[in-house]
Amino acid sequence: MDKKIAFIADSCADLPGETLKREDVFVLPVTVSCEGKDYLDGKDIHADRIYELQKKGELPSTSLPSGEQVETLLQRVKDGGYDKAVVITMSSAISGTWNMCRLLCGEYVGLDCLVFDSGMASLAEGALLVELIDEVDAGLVDWEGIPERLKELKENTHPYFGLDTLEFLQKNGRIGKAAAMAGNLLNLMPILSFDEKGVITPVEKVRGKKKRLLHLKNHAVEMAKQYGKCRLYFVDGGCTEMVEELKQSILKELGEDVKTMTSPLGCALAVHLGENLVGVCVQEVKE
Repeated sequence: MDKKIAFIADSCADLPGETLKREDVFVLPVTVSCEGKDYLDGKDIHADRIYELQKKGELPSTSLPSGEQVETLLQRVKDGGYDKAVVITMSSAISGTWNMCRLLCGEYVGLDCLVFDSGMASLAEGALLVELIDEVDAGLVDWEGIPERLKELKENTHPYFGLDTLEFLQKNGRIGKAAAMAGNLLNLMPILSFDEKGVITPVEKVRGKKKRLLHLKNHAVEMAKQYGKCRLYFVDGGCTEMVEELKQSILKELGEDVKTMTSPLGCALAVHLGENLVGVCVQEVKE
């Protein structure tokens, strides 16, 4: 009998709507705290609310899903008739979700789980799951081949994202205060990515939004041209027009036949990154 596989990601994967509609896809929501209450990312609260609070000077925070939430989700998966589950989490360098899931899934009875550290976040993390699902559906990879294929996808998935401000990264302890102040005073907008250890790292700094889009485009096009076939993922952090402008500028260079997916930035990451994030992720896919 074929092994029935479920696919699980934390809410920071920012999965596109078409993926979320699948019966075999499950989301583990991160907890978002604001206004004296706790909310589940993507269920009880969304990024627009976070942006409103940040403009008022409030500073929401995030925390890991609880152990009970993880166990409840695993039970849902098991009750759905699945005997296997792929669990993809955001980078273990910026969150303890991977380690918690690794421990709890390892102890869970009746469900064989593969817990994978994406080394990334947002739609770069989600891109691993999207492509893996497509390949499993097409019969290109089976359960035994999934661990190695995920490693390959991780190596060949390249995110770039630009921010308006470093303020919220600094307030949430992700970068130093001096670095944030210098960037904001000089109108320097960082282009960020993830290094081989899964740490958020600057690729370069540019001055002004137009240059930010130009440099994001250049990074994406340069990487895409190294691959025979690729897919592009775009992240909209509350600036749909800028994301569309970036998308069209890249497709003008690469051709309209390149597959694309777009998703809004999730609530949890909005807490740490603020409004007006523009992201693009280039992923090599099988011919």
